Amino acid sequence: MRRLVILVLASGVVIGLVSCGGARSGKQARPADFQSMVQVPAGEFVMGRQGGAEDEQPERRVTLDEFYIDRTEVTNAQFKAYCDATGRLYPSNPMWDADYFLANPTYPAVNLTYDQARGYCEWAGKRLPTEAEWEKAARGTDGRIYPWGNAWADSAANLTSILATDSYERAAPVGSFPKGASPWGALDMAGNVWEWCADWYGLDYYAQAPAKNPPGPAGPTPWRVVRGGGFSSPKSDAETSNRSKNPPEQAIHHLGCRCAWSPR
Repeated sequence: MRRLVILVLASGVVIGLVSCGGARSGKQARPADFQSMVQVPAGEFVMGRQGGAEDEQPERRVTLDEFYIDRTEVTNAQFKAYCDATGRLYPSNPMWDADYFLANPTYPAVNLTYDQARGYCEWAGKRLPTEAEWEKAARGTDGRIYPWGNAWADSAANLTSILATDSYERAAPVGSFPKGASPWGALDMAGNVWEWCADWYGLDYYAQAPAKNPPGPAGPTPWRVVRGGGFSSPKSDAETSNRSKNPPEQAIHHLGCRCAWSPR
């Protein structure tokens, strides 16, 4: 069945796409902010960790198609543009700053529910990354523990509850920790704020997931996957294999998002 899908990009450009059912086919229109994304090439990577937490096992090799992911977390300024263009309500300010959303345009948008995060990405002509895409974007192909390598570095991430040597008590402007860049150039994939992924969360999903482009459990489950740790996280949350979860309807003050896009 053919249908016309209308997408309104962040630039205000309206694009009509003819689609067939729910399948994705053909080349996809580049999002307006494509230049702010990093490329993750097609191929294999190591996902999970042998000897890690129960939900990180088994460690296995997963193959993904090429995709792109935002270099940084979605900012307050970007999310404000979405709200202003669509009439959506601004997210609530975090408990520590009553002016956070409007006064800090370069900081990550927080207090986002899953639907708010997904809505922004779709408005921008993108989507939320799958959990597998998020991990490959953070980890590269060599199974590293942190986005920057295997050794902890205080100056590489905003995790102020431990030994980080930065001056931010809570969230920091996106991209403030360039030493923490992933192999593909994505920033803040460890710390700053947690990030929504597209997948439903399943404790034992890795044992049954397909080896190519795993989409996550069929769902629904009580939770969606969140990744990356936040400013108040321990080191273990910043590990690239670490998994966590959050009820999709719950907005919390250290949870935001970044978007992904596929050329096909």
